[in-house]
Amino acid sequence: MGSNQKSADEAGASKSLRKAMHILFYLGQHGPDMRLAEIATGLQLNKTTVYRLLCALERLDLVQRDPENERYRLGLKLYELGTQAARARTLQGEARRHLMEMARVCNEAVSLAVPSAGGVVCLERFDPPRTMISVRIPVGAFFPAHCSAAGKAVLAYLDEKDMNSILLGKGLTRYTAQTLTRMADLRSDLRRVRARGYALDDQELECGLNGVAAPVISHDARVMGAVGIAGPTQRFQGKDLTEKIELVKTTAHKIAENLGERSSWFE
Repeated sequence: MGSNQKSADEAGASKSLRKAMHILFYLGQHGPDMRLAEIATGLQLNKTTVYRLLCALERLDLVQRDPENERYRLGLKLYELGTQAARARTLQGEARRHLMEMARVCNEAVSLAVPSAGGVVCLERFDPPRTMISVRIPVGAFFPAHCSAAGKAVLAYLDEKDMNSILLGKGLTRYTAQTLTRMADLRSDLRRVRARGYALDDQELECGLNGVAAPVISHDARVMGAVGIAGPTQRFQGKDLTEKIELVKTTAHKIAENLGERSSWFE
């Protein structure tokens, strides 16, 4: 495909996305439900275009169609996404001071990871003034969920469908000789995470780098996120590792408690 054709396709996709978003906004502002013709007239769009976009949105559960009266309304998926976004914002605000305290105590890189539609996202992180970490996941970026402690602490508590969606979408990329690239091995590791209530990364993302993380679990038994610590391998052994495990579990507990949630299913 030539560069001109690629640019044209991207421009067309961008226009379709904007139109789809306008449909969602219009339904939200003028609903609760509307007919196809009402939406097309209100947005001054071709009915065929609106119908095509509504069908695409319906397949994603972003809109719902009543087959009896052919009226469209916003789908429950939007409520689910909105609830997740509100939780993430609340979680980030509550977690910040606890993460800062955790960073002060352990003098290592600390992070907050949350599940999202496309994977496990870094919502917050604090690095010590001097760090040996070269693979830094910036705020807003995806964790390699299968080989990071924070990512695995989230994956282990997702339902089967959501976990598979992330793993199949992102793949099991090999970063080091320690990276788990077989699905059976990873699932076995995730079962251990659930059994003990915390996740470990033993040089699976970067040679010489280890990590530990614990999940923050909601009152309705959903994983809200995970708090993690990462640093040089030599500081994640023996007594040092035991202390870091207790630190992430205690921090996850405090965050969940202050949000009116419970920090673990296994207390």
